[in-house]
Amino acid sequence: MKKLKALMLSLVALLPIFAAVATTYAFESSIHGAVVVTYAIPPTDDSMTNPDYKLLSYHWYTTINYYINPSNKYGFSTTAVVNTITASAYTWDKETAYQVFSYKGTTTRTAGRRDGYNVIAWGAYQAGVIAVTYIWSSGSRIVETDCRMNTYYKWSLSGEAGKFDVQNIMTHELGHWCGLADLYNDADYWLTMYGYGAYGETYKRTLGLGDILGLEAVYGP
Repeated sequence: MKKLKALMLSLVALLPIFAAVATTYAFESSIHGAVVVTYAIPPTDDSMTNPDYKLLSYHWYTTINYYINPSNKYGFSTTAVVNTITASAYTWDKETAYQVFSYKGTTTRTAGRRDGYNVIAWGAYQAGVIAVTYIWSSGSRIVETDCRMNTYYKWSLSGEAGKFDVQNIMTHELGHWCGLADLYNDADYWLTMYGYGAYGETYKRTLGLGDILGLEAVYGP
């Protein structure tokens, strides 16, 4: 299928992640969101032999202390939400000796506001955007990150058809927290940092070779 322009908002099953940079006070605010497109799918899974990765121009220089707001309209328990999102964080943490993430507990804070807390939460956002990662940085140093999962869409904890899988999407989004950028070449389809996702998709729950190499480029093996 022919790819649509990245900022189209007509709804199909696939959502890319884009970045926009704006200056806020002394910090740069980057937003990684998802916008709808169609694309051609490579036929085979080569994630464990594909070394491709791309880095953002900034990353955390300290362990990321993060909080989860488990409030949701989907009937998920607090325990299930926390276990799922911390599993996404551990997917990255286990591939490096450096402690990238440290879960600090639940919160009622919202995501998307600079408040000194790194928060993952559900919240309203425009149609066509499935999840948004906010990055505030000073030079090459990230100073705060949030992620908002869009309540416009249905979510699942088990890869259900017609819904977006929390662990799948959050593993990708937390890659941005690690300093990795999106990949858009079709050859990189099976990598976690490939910038498109689909309903019912779960393969981004596990990292490919390029994802791991990108993480190690920032934090070491």
